[in-house]
Amino acid sequence: MSYFEAPQNVIVIGGGIVGSSIAWHLSKSPTTNTTIIAEQIGGVATPNSFAWVNAGSTDKRFYYNFRHRSMAHWHEIEEAVPELSKYIHWGASLNWDIANETERAEYGERLMKWGYDVITVNKTEIPTYESEFEESFLKTDWALRYTEEGQMEAHIVAEKLIDDAQTNGAGLLKTNVTSFLKKDGKIVGVVIDGGEEVYADHVVLAGGLGSVPLLAAVGVDLPLTPKAGLLINTVPTERKLLNGVVYSHDLHLRQTADGRIRTGSDFGGSDPTDNPQAVADDLFVKLQAAFKGGDEIKYDYYTIGYRPTPEDGLPILGETGVHGLTVATMHSGVSNGALVGKLISEMVLTGEKDPALADFALSRFSNGTTSASKRRIRVDH
Repeated sequence: MSYFEAPQNVIVIGGGIVGSSIAWHLSKSPTTNTTIIAEQIGGVATPNSFAWVNAGSTDKRFYYNFRHRSMAHWHEIEEAVPELSKYIHWGASLNWDIANETERAEYGERLMKWGYDVITVNKTEIPTYESEFEESFLKTDWALRYTEEGQMEAHIVAEKLIDDAQTNGAGLLKTNVTSFLKKDGKIVGVVIDGGEEVYADHVVLAGGLGSVPLLAAVGVDLPLTPKAGLLINTVPTERKLLNGVVYSHDLHLRQTADGRIRTGSDFGGSDPTDNPQAVADDLFVKLQAAFKGGDEIKYDYYTIGYRPTPEDGLPILGETGVHGLTVATMHSGVSNGALVGKLISEMVLTGEKDPALADFALSRFSNGTTSASKRRIRVDH
């Protein structure tokens, strides 16, 4: 039987939605000092994400269960940090994205059997929920409405969680981690820009694609693929154009807290190709055509986000094979971030692992802890 000693000092690397959630949960411990190290508060991938909160975008029951638990925990976090309610909106979603109606019906039926709150909405009923669409945009006889789903301004939520963690006593270093400090086979801290050494009993790495080279330096292969996704953003408008998330055949859309419409050909973003402005222009034409009075909507800018997507599409959570070093990376961090923060912090602080984490261990990959020299991906986006 091994003896577990709770860490007195923990470093969390990463300021996005996942790192901020982990740090916030850790900061509530009265016996552990938490230090957040992030070059960009709010993250790198997080500000460029569609930021839809859902459990239904999977055909795996165990992953659905995990995501559904995370959705519930976001509500609990909102109660603990009321200011987040300004930036998290539970407005449900409408879906007629799956063109094949038989497949769409089967998808909805599966989620209903799993316990998701799903209703079928006839075309004539869609304006009851989303009244600003042109008739020509409703290229369907019916849609699925997922009543539990939501959306958030994820980079702002991350910032607010870090602010609250600091109120709880957490430290913050706005800098970049260049390497780990290792002693007797254990990670004992990190080196930051300028060569300064920061020591800790445990390090949690939630740096998205930036986690790959850091782990490679200690012989751990993290099987992530950077997937580019382009989203366009309109100039903010006072018009309430959308009540919730909508994903149609052509566009996935939501309206942000400051009134922008954020759109891509799907929630992961459109393929930017070698001419991203042309892709953005095409999306904007479709967006204007979707709404009544669409000519009043003005284009502002596009973003290209690089999603840290694990090889099998599932989160990578937990031990790295290196003592004192835990990893948390995934897409989507927005939906999963709440529960990941809770479970990773519990594991670090108590040594006890929630059974759900077993499905997402790095060790599931055959080369999970072998030499990272076998993998070379660009992460300098």
